[in-house]
Amino acid sequence: MNAHEIIQQVTPALAAGIVSYFYQSEREVYKTTVSTLATQRKLRPVFVTKKSRDQQFDWVIKALSTRRSDEIAQHLLQAWLMKARSALLVSFLDEVGVEHDGSGAVEELPKELDADKVAAGIDKVLAEYPAEEVTVYLRMFQMQEANGWPAVAEALEKDPRLKLGQVVEPTPTENSAGTPED
Repeated sequence: MNAHEIIQQVTPALAAGIVSYFYQSEREVYKTTVSTLATQRKLRPVFVTKKSRDQQFDWVIKALSTRRSDEIAQHLLQAWLMKARSALLVSFLDEVGVEHDGSGAVEELPKELDADKVAAGIDKVLAEYPAEEVTVYLRMFQMQEANGWPAVAEALEKDPRLKLGQVVEPTPTENSAGTPED
């Protein structure tokens, strides 16, 4: 899956949240993104910036969802994960045993990952972070190595918690009688 396809498939709320992060916290990145996307479409950036904030976000999300904007979408998703969701990255990388700089940046990725550690890492981050954000991270993580890692690919394919475009509500725990606990 490519980055623009991730943008296409995430919930509108997550897509808007990612764009909003840049609008609020990384203003120069937001301005550069709008300018690049507008220029790519042979428009002046002012065409976008004169719109309301919600209309700007909708326009940016729609533009990022196209194949020709894949590189921009990939850059934004990586930057969002590294800056806004670094704790998620650190938690997963620690669990799978990948060395990093303490904020989720990895100098050299391993060629293989232990399937049991990947499963434990996924369970850990799903217990701590929204499932859709975890899925975005795992999809982006897979892009960092040619053909990705089989254990991560299998989890993305088979684990129903790791689907884009759906909000997975935590299931209530059940007591030994099989009834939900309060």
